[in-house]
Amino acid sequence: MRFFMVAVLLCCLAGPGSLAQTISPLQPGQTWTLSAVTAEGETFQTRLRLSGQPPSGTPATYRADRGVMLLDTVHSSLIALDTADAKDGGLALACVYTGPLNGQMFEGILAAAPADRLPALLETALAVFNIARTSEDRAEASAELGLGRCTLTLEP
Repeated sequence: MRFFMVAVLLCCLAGPGSLAQTISPLQPGQTWTLSAVTAEGETFQTRLRLSGQPPSGTPATYRADRGVMLLDTVHSSLIALDTADAKDGGLALACVYTGPLNGQMFEGILAAAPADRLPALLETALAVFNIARTSEDRAEASAELGLGRCTLTLEP
């Protein structure tokens, strides 16, 4: 149910339209490393192994062993959701990136919270990218809002 709320939120933010004709940085079967530091300085490193199935929906939803990765080529955004630990009362991690979707590494904003608080923080992280244009401005705004930083890296 909690994941459904996040997915609905993301679909609403994405708006109508079809996926742009862009080469996707995500492919079924890939493994991505999510490295993160919360606003409080806690560090995380997890791996999201994408299933071998093609993505579904808009934004494109790639299922992973610990959550999902969402790719919206229309709005040039990538979100990695690691919800595995949240099922047992731990934190859900959302790494939000907006910008050029080429490459194998993306530096983003981290929203880390129990699953029921994640949608609001996810919305805040997306808003930071819409307002702050430089990485310095994003870092300052993220810190003020209690958000962290993260990096998504494709494993070879």
